[in-house]
Amino acid sequence: MPLAIVIAFIVGAVCAVRLPVLIFTLIVALVVVVFAVTSHGLGDSIGSSVLWGLAYAAALEAGYVFAHCLFYMVYVRRSSREDKQPSAKITSRYPSE
Repeated sequence: MPLAIVIAFIVGAVCAVRLPVLIFTLIVALVVVVFAVTSHGLGDSIGSSVLWGLAYAAALEAGYVFAHCLFYMVYVRRSSREDKQPSAKITSRYPSE
């Protein structure tokens, strides 16, 4: 089961590249429902099925958020290098500035 959680995290991170958050959330809900039904059908208790389904959903969402945090950090660092503050010695054409 821990390997499945790691795989769910990686799948969530990969999905962050191309899927909008609403579509991803619907996919996560579908995964949780299918897992819970399959797990319960194989003889696990309802509580165990629900808890593992929530664990997989959390791993998927954590991967999605992790990838977006990486994208944000890369974007902020790139934009901070590109955006330089103008010198205070530059005079403006407009008298109100």
